[in-house]
Amino acid sequence: MTASSIAPARPHWSSRLMFVFAASGSAVGLGNIWKFPYIVGENGGGAFVLLYLACLIGLGAPLLIGEVFVGRKGGEFPASAFLRVAKEKAMSRLWGGLGALGAIIAVMILAFYSVVSGWVGIYTLDFAQAVLGGDAARTGADAFSAMLADPTLQLSAVTAIVITAGLVIYYDVTGGIQSVMRYVAPLFVVLLFAMLVMVAATTGKFAEAFTYMFQPDFSALSVDAFGEALGHAFFTLSVGMCGMLIYGAYLDDGANVPRLGIAVALLDTAIAVAAALIIFPIVFAFNLESNGGPGLLFIALPQGFTLLPNGNLFGLGFFTATLLAAFSSLIALMIIARHWLEETLNVSGSSATLIAAGATWIGGAAVTLSMTVWDSISILGLSLFDFLDQATSSWLLPISGLGMAIFVSRAIVPDLPDGRVKQYLRFCLSYIAPLGIVVLIWSKALGF
Repeated sequence: MTASSIAPARPHWSSRLMFVFAASGSAVGLGNIWKFPYIVGENGGGAFVLLYLACLIGLGAPLLIGEVFVGRKGGEFPASAFLRVAKEKAMSRLWGGLGALGAIIAVMILAFYSVVSGWVGIYTLDFAQAVLGGDAARTGADAFSAMLADPTLQLSAVTAIVITAGLVIYYDVTGGIQSVMRYVAPLFVVLLFAMLVMVAATTGKFAEAFTYMFQPDFSALSVDAFGEALGHAFFTLSVGMCGMLIYGAYLDDGANVPRLGIAVALLDTAIAVAAALIIFPIVFAFNLESNGGPGLLFIALPQGFTLLPNGNLFGLGFFTATLLAAFSSLIALMIIARHWLEETLNVSGSSATLIAAGATWIGGAAVTLSMTVWDSISILGLSLFDFLDQATSSWLLPISGLGMAIFVSRAIVPDLPDGRVKQYLRFCLSYIAPLGIVVLIWSKALGF
């Protein structure tokens, strides 16, 4: 399928707000819940938040806005969008490789993200069963290890979540996403607000957590803190995978892309802050380990929930919200895979969805088995899970983002109306973003 053969009229979002919901659903994922609270607390609290916001404004938001512009101008098919824009600007066809790279990254991430999403689903069902009077929800390191050692349980969870995500986008991408986000977004906000109220009312540690999060401690800032802020500002908005490109393709020509991009970035940050204000009061109240990652989400927090009044209900609410975040990100990743397969294999959208879902399941199954029956197999000394995680986050995504910054600064920014937005994007995408990404890649290389 060529760039010229895929230029029919495209569907559009029913409203600008729906775009913000969908794009935020893509951006908000497990990193907002299990990483952001930890890196804020360990790197100066409010001082780090200010540093992070600066990185978000200089790096993350411009890249997001640029990717959306490429999609609106070039269309929803990753490689063809870059080819079309590059052709108009008499640039090399090699820029089409950026779209293919982004889609390949999404497919790689799907392999392990589907597994982690399945874990969240398992814990959600556990707490639901406990609320209904069944067995107690699994808590502690032993319970988590037992789940990891059970490939049947994990494969069942991966199967369920992949089938559900595939059904959402099987017939109609925009219609499917809008049907889901119309209910998921409000439910997610209600759950977050309800949990904030419950935490403030029951733990007695909300004020301490608020101070921990926002009282600036500039003495705690370091070169490592800058690297953390830079990295999270880049990864949290899901740029470099062509997801925002695809969502941008369904925006009408009158949409204010920079304003919508900033709205997505601010909403993503607000959700991460809300998650931190839910997590830290529980961590402080029961002296739990607060290291980020799976240990925080699947070991420490479930232990804390069981110690709270109505803790099972609280755990159900928290893991339901987390599942919604994980599921919306999984859908976005599958949409990227679907569009890439559709243009690469010249198949229908429904066929591409089936192939994407099948590939995701196979990848998820391989990652699951690599932690159990295939645990003796490693790649460069890493498990399959860790290899895919490090390959995408440490190398491929930054390289894709660097290419995106250079491409947008040359192909999109010159055509924007003169003004502050053009100056902002030109400066950030020509200097700040490339320099920041090179620093990020270098820091990852030193710590690989």
